[in-house]
Amino acid sequence: MRTLRTKYLSEIPIQEDNYKVDFIILEKYQNFSSEILRLSLLGLTIYGFLIANVIVKISECEKLNNFLGALSIYKSLLFAGAVFLILGAFFALGHRYFSTDCMTHFIRGFRLRQRLKELKNQDKDEYSEIIRIKESIKNEEISFENDLNICKWFLLLAGFFLILGILLATIAFACSFNNILN
Repeated sequence: MRTLRTKYLSEIPIQEDNYKVDFIILEKYQNFSSEILRLSLLGLTIYGFLIANVIVKISECEKLNNFLGALSIYKSLLFAGAVFLILGAFFALGHRYFSTDCMTHFIRGFRLRQRLKELKNQDKDEYSEIIRIKESIKNEEISFENDLNICKWFLLLAGFFLILGILLATIAFACSFNNILN
């Protein structure tokens, strides 16, 4: 919420054309991380459904008991799959946070550069203000690059953990079905 304070640069107008493309790109990345989040949560929901409707409501059906016995052999794979889906969701949420923060640094840096340009165009001697703004611009650029690097890794990890979680769950179920059929 730092950018919403009137004291902090919000009085410096910027043209929408200067950042519109960047926000469109940000929206595409955030849509991708939203899909990873949605799929991770869907996978966890399927786990909950299976626990509530299969394991808890054990019927007298012999095939079901055979399936549960086979499934219990692979419970560590199922547990690891659920953990990886949780990690996928966590990193997708982290990506969304840091990508938004990244654009916050971008806009603040842009506004600071606008302010610096205004000060340089004036004939007033604002040397200390110019130095302070240049230092702030440098800090915003460093923060921007750090957040950008975090975003890259969080998005890669979110996708990796989603795929790994689904893969482990699929292997556990496939092996359980294979044990029943043999």
